[in-house]
Amino acid sequence: MTTTEIEITEDEFDAKYQLRPNHLNPNASWTIDGVGYLFETYGKELDFVRRQDPRTVWTILEGDTDALLVVSGYHFVNRIGYLVSTVPTPSDQFIRVHILMDPETEEGVRP
Repeated sequence: MTTTEIEITEDEFDAKYQLRPNHLNPNASWTIDGVGYLFETYGKELDFVRRQDPRTVWTILEGDTDALLVVSGYHFVNRIGYLVSTVPTPSDQFIRVHILMDPETEEGVRP
């Protein structure tokens, strides 16, 4: 099967792939409206992520100096953490979301 690489915007990602809150850590980061969605790369949180359908797992990766990448699937190298969506990605697609960061606040910046 051929895999198609697709880049979508942060707004497209938010609209299509609703995230599951991190129910294991009340202080999880990657917050939206006060709810944390980031799952850590170790312990019970990683165990939970690895039990999910791989098509619902998203890996946050270090990008260049002013960006993060959110990519579909479980990845190990340069990972910061994981997100889990309620909607699976198509099995024939690799999806990438480029998130610009403000280096002073370390928060996402929407163009």
